Amino acid sequence: MNFVTHHVRMRSLFQRRLSLPRESRLYKPQTSWSSFKRHVSQKPHPRQKSSRNYVSILVLSLLVPYTGYAFYVSLATMKQIDLRNEICQQLEDKGTNVTYKGSLLKYSPLQVLGRFENPFEEYRIQTVFEFFANRVFELFERNRGGIPPDVHQMNKLMPAHKPTWGPGLVGVDPAVENTRSLECTVLDEPHTLTTIAENKESTAPVYNTWLGQSCNYAVYNGLRILTDPLFSDYLIHKTLGPKRISQMPSQITEVPKPDIILVSHNHPDHIDAESLAYWSGEDSPLWVVPKGMKSYMTSNGCDNVLELSWWETLQVKKNNETYHLSATPAMHWSGRSLLDTNKSLWCSFLLTHHGTPILFHAGDTGYVKDLYVRIKERFGKGCKLALLPCGQYCPEWHQKPRHINPQEVLKIMKDLEAQNVLGVHWGTFVLSGEYFLEPKEKLEMLAEWSGIKDRCYCPELGKTERFD
Repeated sequence: MNFVTHHVRMRSLFQRRLSLPRESRLYKPQTSWSSFKRHVSQKPHPRQKSSRNYVSILVLSLLVPYTGYAFYVSLATMKQIDLRNEICQQLEDKGTNVTYKGSLLKYSPLQVLGRFENPFEEYRIQTVFEFFANRVFELFERNRGGIPPDVHQMNKLMPAHKPTWGPGLVGVDPAVENTRSLECTVLDEPHTLTTIAENKESTAPVYNTWLGQSCNYAVYNGLRILTDPLFSDYLIHKTLGPKRISQMPSQITEVPKPDIILVSHNHPDHIDAESLAYWSGEDSPLWVVPKGMKSYMTSNGCDNVLELSWWETLQVKKNNETYHLSATPAMHWSGRSLLDTNKSLWCSFLLTHHGTPILFHAGDTGYVKDLYVRIKERFGKGCKLALLPCGQYCPEWHQKPRHINPQEVLKIMKDLEAQNVLGVHWGTFVLSGEYFLEPKEKLEMLAEWSGIKDRCYCPELGKTERFD
């Protein structure tokens, strides 16, 4: 091919390009803004427009009724709280004389449209809007919880001990030990009033072993109690998490068989599938759960179950000793999914012996200004050991109605006039925004400032401690 032929061919191609329509020429990059304007100006295909309408209708058909439902529940709850407060003030001379009858009236379980609600002025209802909004905010938190990347460093910050459990429990076979059955009776009200107030001094110590989150193994006078059992590495699923951040001091197969297992509510960080499967069937421990939770327990193979509502008392007899276990109010919520929210109750528990408060298990709760004073007035002061949650309080706008912070732990200790307090419900999973060691550091700092550092602190994992 000579030069003239090549020149003619190139000129022909150039003229042909100029004669092509604008749309068929070589692609010219466009700015994102020009692409956006062209996309917006284009009319949607009829099918695409129809699908958009269906989605909009579906969203509105769900959100509008739910918003109306949440609004109604809030109004109905507020109305009931105001009515209870008004009657209670008349009964108790404007709150200057706290009575048990007033406590029953003011803080008995409240139900609206078949679901339990909190009868507390301090509570603010949590809607799905708030729940999912906070989940979205969490996506933008970098290194949430401040977990060190090195496992060895984490183990130094959160050391785990080998539990000794209590007197005579080292080296026992968990599978066969402590098989003697208990004699249990849910007391009626007149019997309760006369039986609990024996007021005999108790000299036996309490042994407690913290196993993570709100899971504690307590031994008192030979009675063994396990609280909010949790022995899984993941709360929901291995893929979804959340994953346990600290060591598990004991496998479930190493735990001496308890007499009673207390469950404060049905959230995944307070009862797990592994515990349900392990302590089920014949000769299983007695499960004590809040009202409305028994059906969930039996569906998971646990038949030795008793439900308690707020202020109800269970009489337990073991080795010729009689104990009383009472369910007391708490400000929280329940549910393992969106569909069963608040279908069952939530509570705290108080163990008494000869009319003396021995062990208080708070579960999860927000702070109510007169609740713990009322519990003290009902069951007596000087509880030997109170297990109080001190973590999962950030962000405060979201968590405050349902969880207490270290400052409020000290308030509850004062309200109950408890002898000793252990701060639990921290350092096990990342469920809120605070640094994972902050609850421990804050609580122990505040306790030192108050001169009670030997009576109020956070335990170490697996370390069995004695409280006289």
